[in-house]
Amino acid sequence: MARKKKSKPTKTAGELVLRLVASVLGIGLAITVGHLGLGRVGDSVRYLSYDLPYVTFSDTSADEVVIVYLDKLDGEYLDRSQQAALLDELGKAGARAVVYDLIFDRPSEDPSVDEAFAAAMLRFRGVDEDWNPIEGETRRHVFLACGRESYEQAGVIVERLIPPNDQLIGAADDFGIVTFVTGKNFTVRELVTGTPDEPSLTWKAAEVLGGELTEQDRLQPKRWLNYAGPPRRAGVTKQAPAILSLGAAEVMGGVPSLLRDKIVVVGARPGIVGEALGLDLFSTPFHRLDVKGELPYMSGPEVQANGLLNLLRQNWLIRSSERFDTLLVIFAGVLVGLLFSCVRPLYALILAVMCVAALAASGVISMTQSNVWFPWSVVAFLQVPVSLGWGTGSRYYIERFFRVRISKEQEQLKEAFKKYLSPQMLDKLSEDGFKMKFGGEKVEAAMIFTDLESFTNMCERVGDAERIVEALSDYFERTTTHIFEYDGVVIKFIGDAIFAAWGAPIVDPQSSLNAAKAAWYLSKDDTLAVEGVTLKTRIGVHFGEVVAGNIGSRQRVDYTMIGDPVNVAARLEGLNKMFGTRILISEEIESRLDSEFHTRKVGRFRVKGRREPTAVFELVGPVAEIEKPAWVDPYALGIAALESNNFEEARSRFEEVDRMRGETGDGPSRFYLRLLENGEPISHGVYDMTKK
Repeated sequence: MARKKKSKPTKTAGELVLRLVASVLGIGLAITVGHLGLGRVGDSVRYLSYDLPYVTFSDTSADEVVIVYLDKLDGEYLDRSQQAALLDELGKAGARAVVYDLIFDRPSEDPSVDEAFAAAMLRFRGVDEDWNPIEGETRRHVFLACGRESYEQAGVIVERLIPPNDQLIGAADDFGIVTFVTGKNFTVRELVTGTPDEPSLTWKAAEVLGGELTEQDRLQPKRWLNYAGPPRRAGVTKQAPAILSLGAAEVMGGVPSLLRDKIVVVGARPGIVGEALGLDLFSTPFHRLDVKGELPYMSGPEVQANGLLNLLRQNWLIRSSERFDTLLVIFAGVLVGLLFSCVRPLYALILAVMCVAALAASGVISMTQSNVWFPWSVVAFLQVPVSLGWGTGSRYYIERFFRVRISKEQEQLKEAFKKYLSPQMLDKLSEDGFKMKFGGEKVEAAMIFTDLESFTNMCERVGDAERIVEALSDYFERTTTHIFEYDGVVIKFIGDAIFAAWGAPIVDPQSSLNAAKAAWYLSKDDTLAVEGVTLKTRIGVHFGEVVAGNIGSRQRVDYTMIGDPVNVAARLEGLNKMFGTRILISEEIESRLDSEFHTRKVGRFRVKGRREPTAVFELVGPVAEIEKPAWVDPYALGIAALESNNFEEARSRFEEVDRMRGETGDGPSRFYLRLLENGEPISHGVYDMTKK
């Protein structure tokens, strides 16, 4: 017999209301946490949306830009005396442009040094002192850096530029601001394009060197760095640098093939002006994931080079709009707040992992394919965990509260139902929750009525009540075992009779088939023997809609069933006496047996109290255990003749079946032969019965 799927416990109205309240609170909590994540307090988590996708970035090399590091100091400052020679070498090597990430605001102590440097810039650019192009010389570009400082004036904080000295400004193409916006641990994420009054160094250089940029779009939208790759680890020879870097000494030694047509960013070697983080060394998204701390910090010139590349390639990153972010945390808050309040903890954990993975994947795809990052980490690492914790915790406490409260009631109900149900069915009913409201409810069920033939006469003959009760107890023990074996419910014992049902209080999709199986095997183990007198059981089986539940008064109730189908089942049991049969079933049962039993149509009868005739069938036996008896088909032909009002043909068929059944004969055939002999009215096979 197929094992039935375990169903969930039934929840009370109070529990459902409390779960709804918990879900609403979970949604509110998730949305609140999401909004906090979008504010300053959530910076650390929010920036994971920008940082984590860099884990998936493959190593690439930028061909447009090369970094040249200066590594000689003249006191506290970089040695400027070698700049003219370095610039001449860069010109010879075919560099396209030079961008200085150095602020030459102070005039050199030796005026000739600045003069030589300015002259070298003019030669590199291919112009004379009046900026007129020199015939035969290649036109190239030099850009200088400009600083910015804040000071207090008349109680007000103001800012001013720190430009290069006048002599160098006159020789360079232009100058621009060098500044970074850093977050925690001096992490650089934003691509700064200057102030409202002054563009950045990288913006001015990119504008001249081919970047399709317009001044009106310089400050909007806000841009974010799209790093070409991490800083190169010392000693890791297989790691290709994202942006090639050389020392000034190497350039002076001659490396023309590496610099031809390149934009050269010139700056101080990492750490030469100080190893303090934020001085000229910065953290990047790659460092957020560097658990072992093996990755060196990125130099200021390399950060500038990445920004210049973004502006030239126009592949900078932008962030989603505030409106999108707000809608995201609201939608996510409603979804996860409701979801994790409704599912079991294990499923919730699995769904949470899936949500985080899906969010991370969408963040990576958006950043790599569309150059847009959005705060998915707020949902993944704040809203999902908080909702998971709230949903799991609230579910645990609600279930614990209600299960403890109803445990005593369930024990009382289990005790009351022991006499009706098998231990297995009792456990299942307890797991499903007891729906025991006063007055009952409509259900579709299959019903059995049994009765011992001549039990009253036997009681009168024996006279000893104790012996009768002892024998009857053994009889009920055997018969109810078969009812319980097929998940039936004993509704009540009525003297020597049994009223059992399938489909209530637990729904059974196979109620009709299970009832038929129980009836068949019960009939094989249903004899009652007292002082040599053996009695057999008659059984009626029907299926229909009834009212099942606690029916009675407020002081005294019984679990029972009420409805016309109950009466039909009882009458079918009584018809066995008239036909000499053991098990009679209704057409409603026969149509639901899935061809697992041999049956024969006994006939159609209009019983007292019902207008429509009822088709009655005899349960002959399981198809898997017995062959179809030879007398079944001739009997069916007799019934067909009777329904066609061909009484002579019917008489002949019934006589044939009676002979085939041997000495005992066939009860239904003899019943019809008597009717035909007495000339009782039968119209189209329907016989009106005047007795119940």
